[in-house]
Parts: sequence; structure tokens; C-alpha cells
Amino acid sequence: MNGQTPGPIRVLVVDDHAFFRRGLVSVIADEHDINVVGEAGDGEEAIRKTRDLAPDVVLMDVRMPNVNGIDACVGVKDAAPDAKIVMLTMSDEEDDLFDALKAGATGYLLKEVSVTELPQAVRAVVDGQSFLNPSMATKLIAEFTTLARRGKDRTRPTNTDEAPLTSREMEVLRLIARGLSNRTISEELFITENTVKNHVRNILEKLHMRTRMEVAIHAVQSGLIEEE
Repeated sequence: MNGQTPGPIRVLVVDDHAFFRRGLVSVIADEHDINVVGEAGDGEEAIRKTRDLAPDVVLMDVRMPNVNGIDACVGVKDAAPDAKIVMLTMSDEEDDLFDALKAGATGYLLKEVSVTELPQAVRAVVDGQSFLNPSMATKLIAEFTTLARRGKDRTRPTNTDEAPLTSREMEVLRLIARGLSNRTISEELFITENTVKNHVRNILEKLHMRTRMEVAIHAVQSGLIEEE
């Protein structure tokens, strides 16, 4: 852990199926460093409980009544900007994956996830990483490849609303796009992890983005990284 969250990681579990919700709570209850602080049955309740409970991580289904998980992402991030959102769903649709990431999710897992992977995902997103189900990661990489190829065929886009990034922020941006964590970036650039966090925060603000994943996609579209 990077020391970002003092004490156990606070988790809100959101799913419209009470039986599945209780199963998640049981799995997490065995982890000494993770506590479930609340449950919700739909996106509207998730937003309200996020505001009341200030969880570190929200585990949330995509398909739910009233307000679905993807729409709820925006409200959750508004209620608790530092909270990390991990979608836990049956949906392996690419559109759901991309929409969730754009809405602010930093993880996307299918409900076939093992009991060991779920706590790993919670810890990973708190540590500043993204966590994707392998099959969904493959789809995301394919999309990145397509974007990279398109980027080679056009002039790099500009946005007059964006404040220019410093040379150091550009270095951090390229490393984010490679999927590196804050800790690894600090080792690569020989700077402290707190300095990396400050750079990431500045990059998000300047590019008007919510998540590292959005930043990574922007870097590919802008031709800042080479197709690998």
C-alpha cells in the first residue's frame, strides 16, 4: 500500500441483487485491511451513501434499476472525488467498459472474478492503479491499438481550452499511458511518490479529465505514445 488511506480500506458495495451483495460482503470480511462500510441496491442509493459514508472504493454493478451503475459513476465522483470505482458486472460489452471508464471507473471486473482477485482489485485501485478483468483488458488494448494507428495518420489534435503541460508532466503522462503506478513512475523518474501524485492531479485538472484511464486514452489519441 502507498499509505494513501490510513486504516482499513472503506468499501461500499452496490448491487441490486441482495444475495450477491451479501456474498461480496462475506468475501471482503475475511480481509483484515478492508472493511465494508455500507451497501446499496441501485445507483441513486449509491450516490446518497457515498455522500454519507465517504468510502475509499465503490464496488458497483453496471445494470441496475432506477439509476444504472455507469450513470451513477458521475454522481459518486461528485459526492466523493477521491473515491475509486470498480465496476463488478456480468456485462462484457465493450460499450459498457468504455462508458464506465469515461464516467470515472478505475476498475472493471466480471462477476466470475475469484475470491482472491477481488481484494487485489480493491487494493490496486487505492494504490493508484487500474484493474481490469483480463478479457476486458484485451478489448481495451485492441481499442488502444486502433486509436494509435489512427493517430499516425493525422495531425496531433489540439485543444485551446487545455493549459499546456510542463515537460515533467508530459513525462508523467507518457508513463501513465503505459499503465505504470505512481510508485513505479516515481522510480522511473527518480522523484517522490507524492510529487508524482501532484503531477497526476495537475494533468487531470489541465486536461479536464477524471481518471488516469481517460488520460491514457488521450495520450494515445494525441500520438504521445507509440503503438507497442
